[in-house]
Amino acid sequence: MQMIDPAGFEAMFRADPDPWNYATSPFEAYKRNILLKACGERIRGRGLELACANGETTRYLVRICLSLLALDASPTAVREARKRLAGVGRARVGHALLPDEFPRGRFDLIVVSELLYYLPPRDAERLVSLVAGAVAPGGRVVLLHHHIDFGDAAQKPDLAQKRAGRYLARRMVPGFHYRDGRFDCLSFIARRK
Repeated sequence: MQMIDPAGFEAMFRADPDPWNYATSPFEAYKRNILLKACGERIRGRGLELACANGETTRYLVRICLSLLALDASPTAVREARKRLAGVGRARVGHALLPDEFPRGRFDLIVVSELLYYLPPRDAERLVSLVAGAVAPGGRVVLLHHHIDFGDAAQKPDLAQKRAGRYLARRMVPGFHYRDGRFDCLSFIARRK
């Protein structure tokens, strides 16, 4: 297989608005529950979800944030996420090509799930640096990535997660770690100034 790019994801979402069965898969529900545990128990102020896909996980994240910005590179995925979140005033869904269109401001929770390995290593490193600079003091960053290889990934998934984890661990306090047979979930808490 060839590395997938934003146009490839757009084609995938046009063909099927839920290409990984986020809404019905027991494995996806299990993985989402681990991600939510990594977010911590308290309500967060301003949240950011990168690569929100069709918004299925966004529906859960908005429950733990006073406001949530969810971004994706696929216009079709963005439209689907907006449908899923219709009427939820605390959620905003937008289109962004990362890392170039990373949003401004500080966030109390930043979720980066199943994204880094689809970016070339330099773009992934740049994105993690932007994430580290955007988390508010006391805020949390959550990383969840598969550690098995994918034919359409730009880099080895396990390596992408480990690099990001090492970078954040030098700047933040580790908050959560869970490793499954298929995925790895980490969270880090920004030091208070």
